[in-house]
Amino acid sequence: MTPPPSPARPIWDYWRPNESGIVELGTVRGLEVALPVHFHREDQVTFVLAGRRRFVVEGELCEAGPGEGMRIPAGTPHRSLRGPDEVVCVNLYTPPGLYAAPEVIAGLARHWRRTGGLGWADLTRIAEDHRLSNMTGAAPVAEPTGGEPWDSVGEAARRAGMSREGFSRRFRKEHGVPPHAFRLQERLNDARLLLRAGEPIAAVAADTGFTDQSHLGRCFRRAFGVTPGRYRAG
Repeated sequence: MTPPPSPARPIWDYWRPNESGIVELGTVRGLEVALPVHFHREDQVTFVLAGRRRFVVEGELCEAGPGEGMRIPAGTPHRSLRGPDEVVCVNLYTPPGLYAAPEVIAGLARHWRRTGGLGWADLTRIAEDHRLSNMTGAAPVAEPTGGEPWDSVGEAARRAGMSREGFSRRFRKEHGVPPHAFRLQERLNDARLLLRAGEPIAAVAADTGFTDQSHLGRCFRRAFGVTPGRYRAG
């Protein structure tokens, strides 16, 4: 995987390997790689090939340069920042706790230093070399981290026996984002799951509570840097 010079506007690509516990693999190439606060239901392992990848995770700045990587645990709100140079990096999205992330990153670094590149098959093979479980069949999927589903902040506050303001303060302290933003991310992660299964975009928008396909598209691209159609095609 030795991409051409990165464009200013980032290009995201996704691939879903067969016969692997990995949920999906992604690459991003570009300069404007900043994304707002979001989270995934999977562990995210990021490995950098060029430039510097910068994240704010639980209030802390985390950086990785060429040949380095980091893990962002499932359910952890984080945002990415623009760096001074164009970035080329790969992301592995894996079920929580299924792979030994430090060993995976070390294996990717060894391969990258030895060969000067990484292919999809290399990523999958190296990850599988450090799988922690011999389980067969479907890999575990992270559950939503916000408790029982709710449609409004007021409803959630009533269930908790708290005022709306008190509930919002406590929720933000525990989860790092306001409750309405957390709920939006839960719906977007529901949409990711349905899109990976190949569901039509309009149906996904309706099933996950968005006004229409355009509404889903705007929110999805803002959070993940790619349109639902491009993501689904991965």
